[in-house]
Amino acid sequence: MKKNQIFILILVGFWAVSCNLDNRIQNSKELAEEMRGVQIKRVTSTQTITIVDDWGKRIVKQAQRELLQALRNNPTATTSICALQQLPKIDSLAQFYGVQISLMGAKDIQNPKLSAKEKEILDAYLYNAENKLPQISNIQKLGDSVLIYNAPVVAEPLICKTCFANDPNQLAVWRVRFVKNTVIKKVDAKSLLKMKKK
Repeated sequence: MKKNQIFILILVGFWAVSCNLDNRIQNSKELAEEMRGVQIKRVTSTQTITIVDDWGKRIVKQAQRELLQALRNNPTATTSICALQQLPKIDSLAQFYGVQISLMGAKDIQNPKLSAKEKEILDAYLYNAENKLPQISNIQKLGDSVLIYNAPVVAEPLICKTCFANDPNQLAVWRVRFVKNTVIKKVDAKSLLKMKKK
């Protein structure tokens, strides 16, 4: 009888030590995310562009809302706010989607970090601003792995006047840099099926 009780006690002890429920729940969430990322998906170039366009619109809308709120709440710290520093929601957006978010103006045409194609696009936005032509968002492919979503700030003069006051055209353009592999990893297979049905 004592041997059975000792055996059961040891068995229960091992079971209690080996079952850390909190850790298992955390690991299961991480595992599900990792499995979703390694799931085999066939994503066409058109689907990638559609996803980047959709995500770009969402990101710009949320980032613009956050920037406006920060400018209204703290009108003295415009330099750091316009550089998108100290804006945790924009940082969270960038991490969630795996992108780089920036706000550019006419002076960025001379930015050596931008590709020639991006400078041409920015120059076209400047030309449209100078000639009071309509501005629209666009997506540019840089090589095989990078997509740039650009969206002009047209409906909100506070951003243009505050962040680009020295620019006579007060041009402001959102730049969201996507890496194609990250987009494919993060996209849900169900949303791909919906796109195919359209």
